[in-house]
Amino acid sequence: MLKNLINNETPLVICDIGASSVDPTAFIDELIKNVDCFLYGFEPNEEEFIKLNSTDKKKYFNYAVGNGQIETLNICSAPGMTSILEPDFEYLKLFHGFSDWAKVTKKVKVQTKKLDDVNFDKKIDFLKIDVQGYEHEVIKNGNKTIKDCLVVQIETSPIPLYKNEKSFAHVCLQLENLGFQLHSFNQINTRCFKPVILQNNIYSGLNHLFQLDCVFVKKLNLFDKFDLEQLKKIGLILFYSFGSYDLVDYVVSKISKLEKNEVIFEFRNLMKNIKINKRY
Repeated sequence: MLKNLINNETPLVICDIGASSVDPTAFIDELIKNVDCFLYGFEPNEEEFIKLNSTDKKKYFNYAVGNGQIETLNICSAPGMTSILEPDFEYLKLFHGFSDWAKVTKKVKVQTKKLDDVNFDKKIDFLKIDVQGYEHEVIKNGNKTIKDCLVVQIETSPIPLYKNEKSFAHVCLQLENLGFQLHSFNQINTRCFKPVILQNNIYSGLNHLFQLDCVFVKKLNLFDKFDLEQLKKIGLILFYSFGSYDLVDYVVSKISKLEKNEVIFEFRNLMKNIKINKRY
């Protein structure tokens, strides 16, 4: 695999904002399984936080990343919907299940901390943000940290699910202004309007875009400014987390030129044995 061709000299540093285990993150797990990584995780919901285990490779914090002020954490029946923002029932009630899942069962005052005020020991390479509509505040107060990242994976909604949630376009523009561009959708979540049920499954959707897991990478014209270690790390993230083999080829070709070796040809031989499926 790719790790046999290119090896990062320093740990690939992941920052997971909204680290609750309620939503699986295979794209992070696969990276950690194959690459030397270190993970910082943030989870404000204490009931979810205690399920996370810090190790010598993972360090978790029980607070919310946000604007640095005291905010109210709305804990919902479905833990994955817990947010500093209140669910927008006028919209959510149009879909199966959310009248129950989005019920706020408890409100807890929490002290938030700006991402740029977190004293990280290591520079972040790969940032994941899943904070249920509060993404714009995390980005707004984390510009300095985020602009140094290589890849950002973020959950957004084309139509806001929460009151005062910023639009998908707004969040995209925030990241574009920090030097990123939308590369792919890691997951496209569709839902059916009630009372329609598709395939006898309330989780199945037809066409309506409900939530999007978006992958942003640094703008391609910035790749020539990356050093060798940055190129290796972005290649490893794109390979193991997102299967973006064509863009990895582009990255490995730059690594090959810098190292004056034939690793690009070895990579292309490797790809002959990997089955590639069109995503969408």
